[in-house]
Amino acid sequence: MPARITRLRTKADRLHADTAAQLRQLVLEFNGLPERARGEIVAAIDRQTASTNPWPFLMISPEQNAAVGRWLGEHSSRPKVALVLWMELFTALRRDTGEIMLTRDELAERVGTHPDNVSRVMHELAGIGAIIVHREKVAGVRGPGRAVYLMNPNVGTHLAGGARDKAQAEAPRLQLVE
Repeated sequence: MPARITRLRTKADRLHADTAAQLRQLVLEFNGLPERARGEIVAAIDRQTASTNPWPFLMISPEQNAAVGRWLGEHSSRPKVALVLWMELFTALRRDTGEIMLTRDELAERVGTHPDNVSRVMHELAGIGAIIVHREKVAGVRGPGRAVYLMNPNVGTHLAGGARDKAQAEAPRLQLVE
């Protein structure tokens, strides 16, 4: 019989994971919480619990991911920044919605560019359908609202089974315009 290696989980580790799971569920079910706040809290909990798992998996369509990378390399106004930003987006996905949980400024800091360049590249990604953008009204502020970015589930998702199938069916198709 081959040996089996098992990671030691202390009682404190198990309690931390259980508490995080309960807290996450409470936040998801809490009525009246603004969606943005809910997303930020859930993302923070996920980051804490994901740090105990060395590999938080994400399903990526290799063909679509490569197509986006090729398009960015050939057509983006800032190809190097665009490719680095594209890779960075996958590190900041909210697991249950695919929302990219970093702000424009946080993405710019991670990528080493100006926030305006992040906006340009995100606009390019939205234009080809790699990401989905919707606007969220901010109380007391004029204009179209804050941009909220989501990964197109046809490109990459944490969802599994029926939830993935439903999200992919409702998502726009990748439109690489030459």
